[in-house]
Amino acid sequence: MHRIHMISDSTGETISLALRATVAMFKDVSVSYRRHVMIRSPESLDEALDAIAEEPGLVFHTVVESDLRARLERRCHEIGVLAVPFLDPLISTLTSYFETSAAMRPGAQHAVDERYYSRVAALDFAMAYDDGHLSERLREADAVLIGVSRTSKTPTCVYLAVRGIKAANVPLIPGREPPAALMALDKSGPVVVGLTAKPGRLAQIRQNRVDALSHDRATDYVDPDAIRREVIEARQLMEQIGCPIIDVTRRSIEETSAAILQLVEARRTEQSR
Repeated sequence: MHRIHMISDSTGETISLALRATVAMFKDVSVSYRRHVMIRSPESLDEALDAIAEEPGLVFHTVVESDLRARLERRCHEIGVLAVPFLDPLISTLTSYFETSAAMRPGAQHAVDERYYSRVAALDFAMAYDDGHLSERLREADAVLIGVSRTSKTPTCVYLAVRGIKAANVPLIPGREPPAALMALDKSGPVVVGLTAKPGRLAQIRQNRVDALSHDRATDYVDPDAIRREVIEARQLMEQIGCPIIDVTRRSIEETSAAILQLVEARRTEQSR
């Protein structure tokens, strides 16, 4: 088991996401992570360093305050572990490219600014408009995701919200007409995106959900033939609407969201002309 410590003067999200994504490229490697966040004083740093001394491992940090950084590097040297300044290569490259120095402020990447409040508003929006709730106000969205059950509509909306995109989702339910508000949307409104998946994969996902909820009765919800019809009917509606369709069978939430972001940006560019 390899141990990696992450020391951040902010929330640690930046370093954690980047490290985990990088470590995932190494096969058959077992890693234990420990995150030490909001390290902005000698006392909080010493607590983190004591924990590192008890369980030594590679240390990545984003500490920018000079005195704290010197204290961190000195103590890591005494413990006998390597301290890696995570952002230095990026800052050095961008400093050269921009021909100006970076503002070395703790937690600068998580400043509470207009973009922060935009993300919070988008998260509130995603939760309020989940599963077709308040569908009469769909025009307020940047993107509207439609699809049958278990096509990752909700997690995709949440992921988009973290990026400041107001996304609502409307479930397509067999035997039920889609909301009139959805059918009334046009190119001056939000981007409508259809999410679909292979029936076999949907059946597996739905069965897992039913098992997790301890429901043992057989229903069309998990019946392969019923799911196949459901997917076909949903796709016909998507084609009627004329919206782009994304097959999420083998896509991650991140990949699906990236494709939707491109569609939203293209719509905004089109509307600004």
